[in-house]
Amino acid sequence: MNDCIFCKICKGEIPCNKIYEDKNTLAFLDINPATDKGGHTLVMPKKHYELITDIPEAELKELVKVIQKISKVLLKLYPGLNILQNNKRIAGQVIPHLHFHLIPRYDNDGIKIDYWETHKYGQEEDIKLAKKIKTLLK
Repeated sequence: MNDCIFCKICKGEIPCNKIYEDKNTLAFLDINPATDKGGHTLVMPKKHYELITDIPEAELKELVKVIQKISKVLLKLYPGLNILQNNKRIAGQVIPHLHFHLIPRYDNDGIKIDYWETHKYGQEEDIKLAKKIKTLLK
């Protein structure tokens, strides 16, 4: 995609604070980190995919290895870590290029991503939904 900002970063057309790169993957510090202590890292394939469902399985496996490698380092620097990946705008995907957020966590950091209101299923709704999902997985 010519107008994708992450594609431009991957091609070196826009500068970034790169922390890892190989032939298929790029990781760099988010310019607008979720925490005031920084460390918020974006990890993405260099090739343009919009959703996690678009990337071939072999490429996703390699991407996850990089995420794990960087996560090990971040967990040495910070007491906790969230790994987030959003699909479609309604779920918070602002830039339509597959990417993972590695967000360092510490006490009283003010981040609310791990808190949501919980709900209860109606009578047998969970059973019906599980059956529907399992059917579609086949």
